[in-house]
Amino acid sequence: MIREQLESDESDLGFEYFLAEKLRMTVARMRREMSEQEFATWAIWYGIKAQRRELAMGQAGG
Repeated sequence: MIREQLESDESDLGFEYFLAEKLRMTVARMRREMSEQEFATWAIWYGIKAQRRELAMGQAGG
């Protein structure tokens, strides 16, 4: 069940582990120290970065 949550695009759990790793924190520490609003903003930011990367790759290939 946890593996499916980590792999799911529907779950925040995978992104929580990704972000905690980037910030060099445990997930528990990040949850304590980061507001829900900041977490949501980080999720939006990484989504924007992924879109930009995809667009750049598409432009380079075509």
